[in-house]
Amino acid sequence: MISIDLSSKSILITGAMGAIAESMVRKLVAAGATLILIDIKAEKSAKRTLSDWKIPASSYVYFSTDITDSAALGGVVKESFNRFPALDTVLGHAGGCGLHPFAVTSEAEYDRIFRFNYFAQVNLARVVFAQWIERKITGHLIFTSSYVARMPHTQIPSYASAKAALENFARCMALEYAHSGIRVNVVSPGNVAAGSSLKVFDEDPAYRDFVLRVSLGRRNTPESIADAFVFLCSPLANEINGQILSPDYGAGIGNRL
Repeated sequence: MISIDLSSKSILITGAMGAIAESMVRKLVAAGATLILIDIKAEKSAKRTLSDWKIPASSYVYFSTDITDSAALGGVVKESFNRFPALDTVLGHAGGCGLHPFAVTSEAEYDRIFRFNYFAQVNLARVVFAQWIERKITGHLIFTSSYVARMPHTQIPSYASAKAALENFARCMALEYAHSGIRVNVVSPGNVAAGSSLKVFDEDPAYRDFVLRVSLGRRNTPESIADAFVFLCSPLANEINGQILSPDYGAGIGNRL
């Protein structure tokens, strides 16, 4: 059995209090990592949840921050580097949406969803890269996308478009920063039985039928997505750059008739 030891690593995670993130946090801490957790959830409430998850207080620091506020995000990221100067792994995991059909979604709501799922990640990259360049750290930035970036579906146009943009942005950054030793990769799950994916699955019969016709006819577990992140955070993935890792049960290859 291959054992993954992340005890020398500090890892920053945005969207750290979500349903999928719970498995990520549990598995990264079990591998020995120290975590910097960022989420919009109030600190007191977040710490209660982390206690329920059995995460030792010594294994993390927590920042309550709206990541769509670029100034606030920048401040938290800089504080994280001040506290953990060797921070070399960042997971841009924040994202999600409910159903938002184009015809009935206001301009403001469409923009909000896109900003949360795309521009907030761009702003994260901007401040993280600046720190890595200044400190001469060969860092690794890993975004969370979705198979709908490549397999679009009705009723989630802003979200799907944002994730498609994010995947292309990640590859552009992998090229642009390769000379500095900085890597950028993406985890692109299928339909996960948790979080916003579960919400859409439960609310939209057409989407549910679409999901159940993927090649293996199954939904991903949050644990399988967490495993992909643990792998990419580990030395086993040191030579992977500019890639879209898709633990999606084959959703990305199309649907069965």
